[in-house]
Amino acid sequence: MKARKLPSGSWNIRIMINGKSYSFTDPDKRRVMRRASEFAEMCHEDIDNPKLIDCLEKFVEERSSSLSPSTIRGYNSIIRAVRSKHEAIANKRIVSLTDKDIQAIIREIDSPKTQKNYVTLIQSATGRKFSPTFRKKLPKEVAVPSDLEVLGLIRLFEWSEMEIPVLLGAYAGLRRGEICALTIQDLDGDYIHINKDMVLDDFGQWVVKEPKTPSSNRTVLLPHHVAERIRKRGHITNLHPNIITKRFISKQEQLGIEKPYTFHSLRHFFASYLHAQNIPDAYVLRAGGWSTPHVMQKVYRHALDNVHLEYEQKAVSAFQIPFQDKYPQT
Repeated sequence: MKARKLPSGSWNIRIMINGKSYSFTDPDKRRVMRRASEFAEMCHEDIDNPKLIDCLEKFVEERSSSLSPSTIRGYNSIIRAVRSKHEAIANKRIVSLTDKDIQAIIREIDSPKTQKNYVTLIQSATGRKFSPTFRKKLPKEVAVPSDLEVLGLIRLFEWSEMEIPVLLGAYAGLRRGEICALTIQDLDGDYIHINKDMVLDDFGQWVVKEPKTPSSNRTVLLPHHVAERIRKRGHITNLHPNIITKRFISKQEQLGIEKPYTFHSLRHFFASYLHAQNIPDAYVLRAGGWSTPHVMQKVYRHALDNVHLEYEQKAVSAFQIPFQDKYPQT
């Protein structure tokens, strides 16, 4: 950084930062050099040590073309919350952030999963590692309707716009978004091709896109009567996922059901019922489009009661028959 003396007798320094030229003039040589130096340091601090909120916004903006609409929507929701509820921390330089700051951001969040989503985004955007304390996740009861209850739900929506979604949820394990994205062209004989998903974009509009994971892209063989029902109706559904959820619960509430099942519980039934029929896990995993067996196996704990009792008797018999002659009767 070199100062030059002007014909007026003042001193001038010109510096370039990010392609922009900045000029400083002062009668005092030392003062002009100090001003230019402080300005340069401030500019480099903004570049190398930005504010948290700027980091978050830049991170999402740079990945807007590669992330799913739902992921972008979730990230932007986090950014808005950090900016509005934690303004002081949002404007801190990233090198100054502490675990205490991150803990303050997530303290009022009830869900451990949501807390982790916040921290994951902050760590990814800043390139720093934080170690806040997360809430403990309480075991959540997985609601799985019985086979008789599922038949009742199917009859409840028979011949309505909800009939096909309910059949596909119960007998094929499809998710709401997968069902809503299907067209009649995806039906090939008794096979249904799941190759797209309906999600909300960043503007709150429903859009059809590719599945989030490769495992969700699959082909499932439907029960013949379900495929025939679809062909008879001539379409899958004109509803979007939120309407399916609302109608599914609302209809049950109208009948006085105190704890109505969610639409996703049909997917739980699909996995649980197949498992109870001794269908291999690998098939259930693939047919349901699960990327890992964790969620699927959690549902297995809620296998149908009548099948559980049947297996219980088989388990007792397995030991009783070979060993009953080994011990004297009393």
